[in-house]
Amino acid sequence: MVLILKFIFIPIFSGLIGWITNKIAVWLLFNPKEPRNILGVKFQGVFPKRQHLIAQRIGDLVADDLLSVDSLKSQVFTDENMNHLNYFILSKVDYYFEYEFPKDHSFFNLFIGNSTKEKIKERLQDKIYESLDNASENFHDYLENKVNIRKIVSRKINALDSIEVNNLMNNILRNELGFIELTGAILGFIIGLIQVSLLEIINLL
Repeated sequence: MVLILKFIFIPIFSGLIGWITNKIAVWLLFNPKEPRNILGVKFQGVFPKRQHLIAQRIGDLVADDLLSVDSLKSQVFTDENMNHLNYFILSKVDYYFEYEFPKDHSFFNLFIGNSTKEKIKERLQDKIYESLDNASENFHDYLENKVNIRKIVSRKINALDSIEVNNLMNNILRNELGFIELTGAILGFIIGLIQVSLLEIINLL
């Protein structure tokens, strides 16, 4: 009977210790939110203490992999988008020559035939294509020189207070942190079983 109790209570107690230990370790990731002096040693939770570094790393990730200048350019200046934009501009030009130009410049309209209008529109179309190509390159240069995505993301994260950062990280890592706590209980239980087994084997020798 005593042996059975040993194999029940010691592993359960060891599992409880493992769970509590990991629970405390997880808590220390987020707390204390502000620096605290404990026995003369300044102490703060890992995430609040490393908020600046976390912001910098996330900024690097976003700028280099998720929203790089090249990826933004490739998403904005696609062939489909350029065709839509070109069609929109040309339709406005057609509308102007068809309806507004005769009203605004009725005198000149008498001397400008359809062939002349078509030549003007063709010339405008060439200029539009040229301007769109230049816009693509200028957009790339502007983003590289004027829009620092890395700094924008880092600044936004650093602007969050420690509670918001903790809540954000907690929400993202909730399942993983719960698994860590459960793993501590399971490992503690297994270690407790091994300890009891070894003690019984030693007693039998």
